[in-house]
Amino acid sequence: MKIVRIQGLLLVLALLCIAPVGAADRLLSRDALAQGASLAGGWRFQPGDNLAWAAPEFDDSDWPTRTIPHRAPKGGAQEALQFSWYRLTIQLQGNIEAAGGQSPLLGVQIGKVLSAYELYIGGELVGGVGALPPDSEVNYDRMQVYAIPASALTAQGELVLAMRVWGGSALSTSLWGEGPHEGAFRIGYYRDLIAASFFNELPAVAMCILFAGFGLYHLYLFSRNRQLRTYFWYGLVALNISLYAFLSSQLRYYLDWPFALYEKVEFGTIYLLPALFIQMLLSLLAKPAGLLMRAYQGAFLVFSLLVLCVPGMSILFRTLFYWEMLCLPVLLWMPWQILRAARTGNPEARTSLIGLVIFIAACANDILIDIAGLTTPRLLPVGFVAIMLSMVISLANRFTTVLTSLESEVAQQTAELRSANRRLAVAAREDPLTGLLNRRGLLDIAAAEVQRFQRTGRTFSVMLVDLDHFKQFNDRHGHACGDFVLQEVAGLLCQRLRDMDTLARWGGEEFILIVPETSGPGAAALAENLRSCVAGHRFHYAGQEMAVTLTLGLATFVTGDNLEQCIARADAALYRGKAAGRNRVEIEAPEVVGAIA
Repeated sequence: MKIVRIQGLLLVLALLCIAPVGAADRLLSRDALAQGASLAGGWRFQPGDNLAWAAPEFDDSDWPTRTIPHRAPKGGAQEALQFSWYRLTIQLQGNIEAAGGQSPLLGVQIGKVLSAYELYIGGELVGGVGALPPDSEVNYDRMQVYAIPASALTAQGELVLAMRVWGGSALSTSLWGEGPHEGAFRIGYYRDLIAASFFNELPAVAMCILFAGFGLYHLYLFSRNRQLRTYFWYGLVALNISLYAFLSSQLRYYLDWPFALYEKVEFGTIYLLPALFIQMLLSLLAKPAGLLMRAYQGAFLVFSLLVLCVPGMSILFRTLFYWEMLCLPVLLWMPWQILRAARTGNPEARTSLIGLVIFIAACANDILIDIAGLTTPRLLPVGFVAIMLSMVISLANRFTTVLTSLESEVAQQTAELRSANRRLAVAAREDPLTGLLNRRGLLDIAAAEVQRFQRTGRTFSVMLVDLDHFKQFNDRHGHACGDFVLQEVAGLLCQRLRDMDTLARWGGEEFILIVPETSGPGAAALAENLRSCVAGHRFHYAGQEMAVTLTLGLATFVTGDNLEQCIARADAALYRGKAAGRNRVEIEAPEVVGAIA
């Protein structure tokens, strides 16, 4: 029995030796400091205000503990004029010295504290954020890194941190609570903490630049084409998010503005965002905004103007809850509109749906943080990125669709233009009455024959064909009948020509015929065949039977000749045929051909 009692006593002593001094005490090694040790967790907490509580030797063992970061219950320490103290005793293991005499070696990072605080390390005031009464300057969003004085660390490696916290006005504590509520609370090497705090802001920098670039680019597209209204609203939303991302990050403190101004612009920016989102979505889905929707959007504008124009920060505390309640309908309306549009086959709606779901989940998370004290990280930046990227894809798809449609329309119009040009080219070369080539078209064919003659030496003949006494024919039977006869004659002549021969209307009642690879005798035989065909044909029009005859003049292209001369010789032969009684074939004078040769 004695042995059992002795073993039990030894076990209790062992547990006492290895147990921490208090629930808020931490045991940290040099390796833990090198990596940056978290100070989140239980700290000693006591409402009230007594500067003696900053002393390292003060006994806080009877203080209760409170987990940080965590927003304290709403109402704050009203009986202590909203003052409270947080203490943490840290036991550092190993030899912690400044390398090479450099100082300071160690540092501590303090996250966001509602609404102002002073930090004491080893009983020494090393800094703070905001100002405590009687100066009473609120600054609940700034995170700071402080150097730990070498004198703060005892010879036994003990370090005491003490935060003197002022929760703010009774209004702010009743609505938002007080105390260390968000961000990183760490201890480590000072230079590493500074570097880490810098690199932690790089995502915010990237987000600001990304959204600002998106916004400016889409506004530029709108400036080039005012019909792209969706791009205008997307540009405003992107710039709004870029400004909000900047104002909600630690980057804003580089501007050295008053904290109240930061918060007013930040709240004004985020309060206006739902109205811009609604307008962007309406524009994307091509839906009109009714009177009720305009009033709803106007309410967000009123909230934004209120926080910007009403002096002081109490307007922020009073309006945040009501603004969040005002956002709930739009968080339901947006997915409903997107789903309706997606069901009707709207491609932009389908693309935006995933981003919208992520955005709504992020908004719900952040609203629950403010209303119900949820301890999850704020996800609104993730929601912004998701919905803006989905909108970028939607607008890119729309742009691609518009571009494809424009390309299709341009291709169609180009094809129509080419067809019209071909018709114009044909019309410029074709006689509308007979369907034969006109003078211009015939000259192009004849020029090609001249070139072929010059290359190969193969000659061709030219015939001029004239309907005898056609003027009197028109006067007697009318021009409509005359047009009919011209068409019929053209058809008769074409029936007796080779595929390589070209018949054209030269003008009036005259036709011209190019006969390739045919000299005088062969051409004369063809001409006689044509003349006799027409002379033996009877034309019937309006119950009348009638006949016409042809006179043909013939010339053959020879070496040293040119087209104009050859046509002139054929024309001279034609006139000789007319003078000789018409209805005949007349060949060019041999002496003229000999002179040319």
